[in-house]
Amino acid sequence: MLTLASSDFVKQYIQHSSPAMRADLLEIIDMMELIAPDAELLGDLGIPYFQQNSSWLYGVAARSDHLCIYFSDLSVLYPFVERLPHVQFGDNCLIIHRLDEINLNVLAELFGQIKVHFLLNHRDPPDLVQ
Repeated sequence: MLTLASSDFVKQYIQHSSPAMRADLLEIIDMMELIAPDAELLGDLGIPYFQQNSSWLYGVAARSDHLCIYFSDLSVLYPFVERLPHVQFGDNCLIIHRLDEINLNVLAELFGQIKVHFLLNHRDPPDLVQ
């Protein structure tokens, strides 16, 4: 697994992002890595994203005044709408303008739910006994 410290792409991505978004971007990437330590941090899509079992899990894109957080399973987002009142739900993503306006525990719970649903949908079928 690539760690944040060894990912040149992530370092450059953060450095080239808006200064106002850098700390929030780093915190989101760190949180994603903490929730999915077995996932691989990649950048070949142009944004930092995590992949596990050769499938995309979640990623984050920095814009000039907000972050877009993309997920592999959007159905998990909807129960969190009321619990994340300062987050906007965009096309296939969450939009966060300021990380200090949202409950990070709820965001971490959402990342955890995304991972659980991902693992349930990507697990190997049990061996059939003949």
